[in-house]
Amino acid sequence: MDVKVKNKDVIWSYLSILISMSSNIIVVPFIIYYLSGEMLGLWYVFVSIGAIATLSDFGFAPTFARNITYCWSGAKRIQKIGAEYFENSEPDFSLMNNILNTCRRIYMFISIGVLVLMLTIGSLYIYKITKDIEGYAHYYAWIIYTLSVFLNLYYNYFDSFLRGVGNVFQAQKNRVVSKTIQIVLTITFLYLGFGIVGVALAYFIFGFIYRQLGKFYFYRYENIGEKLKKYYCPFDKKASKQLLTTMWYNAWREGLIQISIYLSEQASVIICSFYLTLKQTGSYSLSLQIANAVATLSATLYGVYQPYMQAAYLNRDMDKMKHSMAAILFTLTLLMGLGIILTLLVGLPILKYIKPGVVVSTPLLLGIFLNQFILRFRNCYSSYLSCTNRLIYMKSFVVSSFLCLILYIIFMGPLHLGVWGIVLAQVVSQCIYNFWYWPYFVHKELKLGFRDTIIFGYEYLLKKK
Repeated sequence: MDVKVKNKDVIWSYLSILISMSSNIIVVPFIIYYLSGEMLGLWYVFVSIGAIATLSDFGFAPTFARNITYCWSGAKRIQKIGAEYFENSEPDFSLMNNILNTCRRIYMFISIGVLVLMLTIGSLYIYKITKDIEGYAHYYAWIIYTLSVFLNLYYNYFDSFLRGVGNVFQAQKNRVVSKTIQIVLTITFLYLGFGIVGVALAYFIFGFIYRQLGKFYFYRYENIGEKLKKYYCPFDKKASKQLLTTMWYNAWREGLIQISIYLSEQASVIICSFYLTLKQTGSYSLSLQIANAVATLSATLYGVYQPYMQAAYLNRDMDKMKHSMAAILFTLTLLMGLGIILTLLVGLPILKYIKPGVVVSTPLLLGIFLNQFILRFRNCYSSYLSCTNRLIYMKSFVVSSFLCLILYIIFMGPLHLGVWGIVLAQVVSQCIYNFWYWPYFVHKELKLGFRDTIIFGYEYLLKKK
């Protein structure tokens, strides 16, 4: 079946990101007000550990999602590299059943493993950094957060599958509904005095609702549930093993890429907690959260267009891919610029009005914004390559991430640059290679000039009006 990007896909995608940003704009002031500096920093440590846990799928989520799109677009078999050309063929539901069954078993194993690790090693780490904090509330919060991560991992693939078959609209709508509930519950629980336990509980409820909605609407979309039942066959261990072997070729590469991205981005909060106090970690994390929210909104289109570009690649429609890339790059640059201006002129004054004592350094925030743009700009091009089932950027991502980790230690240790060491390490490690080479490679392959990017991107915006 053909995968198309509809206006409602784009609208709900932006609405989803706006709701996520609203959770930062609306919820963060409440978290800052009701939580102590130590608890605020601890919550961001929870989030960073949760980000580590998501790496445990080691690349299976994007690999399964990409191959579901190929299957939905008419592919009759899964390949290690690239995809065989099938023009507007009907989906192979027997193959989809095999992918779904294989995915379900893999994620059961992964989620149980993560649960055990978080309850043992993770708990020891939390105990180490909170020995001076009185009471047990933070331990209760950690248990709730651990269960949240377990459920999110176990049901994670349904959201990927929903996007994979092209129902981006419903996937984003699910997130809007779930995130809205989380915002309301977080504020309510904080007001009632639940503290960090309330924040963790609201996150648990958000994840449960979000994943269950993904499962419900995946089976309902285009009557997929009934069609899968029609072509149902008992679990074939041999066929599943063959499928897993084929997917593993790129899955482990996706896993290394995800670890690399984590080391370059999320690991900074963990490293902060080693070199700085929890209050300083909280201040840096707040700035990172603001910049990340703006960058995520600005980069919305490349998430929306992934299944569309994967289907276009399967059908060898290079013109669609070229115009999609132009739209993605143009909107990223435009929205990022506007987001920075609005944050400085409107966002920060409001935040300081709500709590005058909050510390957000404008120069540091601009440095973090620069790094976020570099990362999202790079991701646009790696996203294009992943849509073609070629993860040729894996080695450079791994090398740059380890370079970033080394620079973290040097800049924050011997050179004593503090949080600026984190920003400089990230910028330097990406600009050496990834920031310029992959744009050059993709533009050359698509025969897409940077001037064409502006023209096609502007035309895209006009069509959407």
